[in-house]
Order: sequence, then C-alpha cells, then structure tokens
Amino acid sequence: MFGTGLEWTDSAARHGILRADALYAISHHEVSAEIEGRDGLRTVLYIGHPHGQTDRYLEVIVALWEPRNMQVFHAMELTDKWRYY
Repeated sequence: MFGTGLEWTDSAARHGILRADALYAISHHEVSAEIEGRDGLRTVLYIGHPHGQTDRYLEVIVALWEPRNMQVFHAMELTDKWRYY
C-alpha cells in the first residue's frame, strides 16, 4: 500500500505549511481526534501550534497504519471546520 515510516503527499504542502511546523503541531498537539478518513485507514486530526512562540494553530490530518506508519496529507492554518475542537 504505502512505504514505511513518514510520508508527505503533495496535498500536504498545498497551503504553504513547512514540514517542520506540521511535525511540531503533531508532536505538541493540544487536540487530537480520530475522524472519518482515508480508504479505511485510521485517520487522525491534530491541532497544535507550528512552533512554541506563536498563538497560531495548524490543523494537520494524517493517515496511520501499522506498524507506526504515517502519511501526512493535509496541513493548513486552523479553519472553522475544526475550530470547535
């Protein structure tokens, strides 16, 4: 299906979010929620800051599968769609 480890799709870069910022938001998230997702894979929304010195939030959505594989396919500034979290 996919390779192993961490993958980035072209759509993850569509909104100009740097990979380092998306990874920071994932690893330091304030909210994570499993959402309806991608082709039967476990899909998780992460909401977090892109770095420690900002009030901005990012929404980052990833597909997860065993063992410890992650595909980041969405990263952008937090939108109203997910703000209620």
